[in-house]
Amino acid sequence: MKNISNEVLKKIKDNNIKPKPRWYFITKNYFIWLIFGISIILGSFAFSMILFIIKQLDWDIYHYIGESFLKTVFISLPYLWLIFLILFIGVAYYNFIHTKRGYRFKFISILLISLIISVTLGTVLYSNGLSENLGNIFFEKIPYYNRLVYTCEKQWMRPERGLLAGTIIEIGLPENSFILRDLDNNRWKIEASKVIWKGKITPATGLKIKLIGKLINDNNFKAMEIRPWQQGQRRFIMEGNR
Repeated sequence: MKNISNEVLKKIKDNNIKPKPRWYFITKNYFIWLIFGISIILGSFAFSMILFIIKQLDWDIYHYIGESFLKTVFISLPYLWLIFLILFIGVAYYNFIHTKRGYRFKFISILLISLIISVTLGTVLYSNGLSENLGNIFFEKIPYYNRLVYTCEKQWMRPERGLLAGTIIEIGLPENSFILRDLDNNRWKIEASKVIWKGKITPATGLKIKLIGKLINDNNFKAMEIRPWQQGQRRFIMEGNR
């Protein structure tokens, strides 16, 4: 035992090893907790975006798309944000086990704690409308974002399948028709003589809507059902140029 102690002391002396000061370990521990907290917050943002994307989709129109319900679910899942959520939870787990007492917790316990916190905070963020604002920013400012995520815009911009969305820009045409500017900034004449209006809405300039109907030709669409862009939306904003 004495020989081992002597060998250790000799090695420390030969390699000029100096003990690290206490502040180093305190700072390191705080830094790890900081990264853990940031990872949880980012995971919360990711979960709020998952909620937003899932909630904004209309799951009852899958037969218009021409797919089964299960295939529609498979296509529609927000895989990008699911990957981010898993990544941030993984980073949170890695940092937690490197905290001062993190090694005492089991793997599944740490994952559940991280996931529960992210889900709870993410739900709060979604309820406050933050994920909707972020989604609009990502859709408008980040190139190819709409190709990476199956958004409501992508779901409804399929006129060949009888689905169309946009903003009313002119009303008062014969037979209750109106002019619509779609989400790709194209103009459509909408035939709406026998249409069913959902959500207690009425035709108005600036109203953003979803239409179910039939494509007549490149610029004409016959509507059979019209829904508000957002359920429960009380005010509608004129769609800007994209």
